[in-house]
Amino acid sequence: MNIVRQKNPSIRRLFSVALLLLLSCCARVAVTPPSPPLDHPAIAGIISAFKEQGVAVRTLFSSGTLTIDIKGSESDATILIVAIRDPSKIKIEITHPWGRPLLHILISGSRIDILSFTDKRLYSGQLGTYDLSRLIPVPLSPELLWTLARAYPVLLKYNRVLSLKGNQITLLDQRKDKIQVIDLYPASDLPHRASFCQQNAEVTFSDFQNNGGIRYAKEIGLNSPEDNARLSFEIGQMVFNKPVPEAIFRLETPLDFELVPLRSGNRDRH
Repeated sequence: MNIVRQKNPSIRRLFSVALLLLLSCCARVAVTPPSPPLDHPAIAGIISAFKEQGVAVRTLFSSGTLTIDIKGSESDATILIVAIRDPSKIKIEITHPWGRPLLHILISGSRIDILSFTDKRLYSGQLGTYDLSRLIPVPLSPELLWTLARAYPVLLKYNRVLSLKGNQITLLDQRKDKIQVIDLYPASDLPHRASFCQQNAEVTFSDFQNNGGIRYAKEIGLNSPEDNARLSFEIGQMVFNKPVPEAIFRLETPLDFELVPLRSGNRDRH
């Protein structure tokens, strides 16, 4: 009799475990159905909101931390950005965490000048050149650069806009090719990701702030799968629409620096 009493608790435990497994197998798994594509009024509202944000900023100053990950090798730097929208000019100063200047970059329209303190050279040329892609291993365009500086997507010039799935709009050119895809946060017209199809690059946005009606993300990421490179920018300070002295958009080149023209032509993958 004593032996039977000792075995009964084990049998009851085994039965309880078997019953729980049976119930878990029979339980229904909740599956969230995909959101339907956005209708025309919703698309029009999103485009209107983006255009309002696009004209809300004339100038900006920002500073923060830049993290660069190239082929698995990661490094940090401090970054200062000063920009004006029209005519488009962007000045970027990248500094070592210890305070040593690394790069001063000036973009005016499609022209770019890069002052490299590491190799004592001034590189000068146009965005999209082959030599530039070797210096900065991520695709760059005026719209992509302003998107990064503004911390909010710039809408490319498009011929048609549609929605292929929920929380997403797609911009097409005259040939009906995709040029930009913007994914939105659910129940919001705030952008989560902007894909620049021609550059094969995507920019992500998070931790949005509202500065007097101007929306911007405090955390921005640029991912270029084709280049196996990623940049992330964490903004510490952002100031909009303050006067910008013209003198800021000058590169003071030391006399011992070599001038190196950037070769023209498209980025060569071969």
